[in-house]
Amino acid sequence: MMKVSNQFVKGHNNNRHLSPEEMENNIGGLPVTDNRLRELFNSFDADNTGFLEKDEVKQVYKEFDNYGVEYTDREIDSQIQKYAIRDDGKVDYDEFCCIILSIAQR
Repeated sequence: MMKVSNQFVKGHNNNRHLSPEEMENNIGGLPVTDNRLRELFNSFDADNTGFLEKDEVKQVYKEFDNYGVEYTDREIDSQIQKYAIRDDGKVDYDEFCCIILSIAQR
């Protein structure tokens, strides 16, 4: 995680520095900082177990802008399976971050 200690952070935004707000919303408004990812994860982890059910993760996946592409449940399951290490139907925080960051890279 990158700590924002100054008012601006070096970045490529038309050759100017990024503000902390721009850092938080750097890739199309997707949550790509640890703080934003943690907030999103915690908002779905209502029982505070540290895990999300795969169905919850599928719902999160569907809610992101997929640029007009409608993924089938099978395609989403395949994407989740790439990062979900356990086969118990649950996704932990690290796996969740990998899934969300893979969406941000599209």
